Amino acid sequence: MQGELPATYVEGFHNLESVRKMPYRKLGETGLLVSSLGFGASALGGVFHDITEDECIRVVRTALVAGVNIIDTAPWYGNGKSEEMLGKALSGIPRQAYYLFTKVGRYEPDVERMFDFTADRVTRSVEE
Repeated sequence: MQGELPATYVEGFHNLESVRKMPYRKLGETGLLVSSLGFGASALGGVFHDITEDECIRVVRTALVAGVNIIDTAPWYGNGKSEEMLGKALSGIPRQAYYLFTKVGRYEPDVERMFDFTADRVTRSVEE
């Protein structure tokens, strides 16, 4: 699918040359054309080392402008910090420019309360 522009392409936001070079694939039978390279946002939560807000914003925007259109996060990444940093980084970016993936069920560092797959907790996670 290289060269075909995905539905997430936004003229004036993306670097057209980079987007044309990015390999894209159809995601199952969804019809979505997704970049072969995704952005895993665990690092934004400080999972590997401390990261500044400016670094978070810069790396997310650089990836998106270059044609990455999949962002993966989870409340577990930095106990919500990844999602907070993504919110700041995505502010002002056209919503159609990316697909946001998340996971649920793992929230607390305390082993006794780490996992919660109840409907109530999943709903609260989405609303947070």
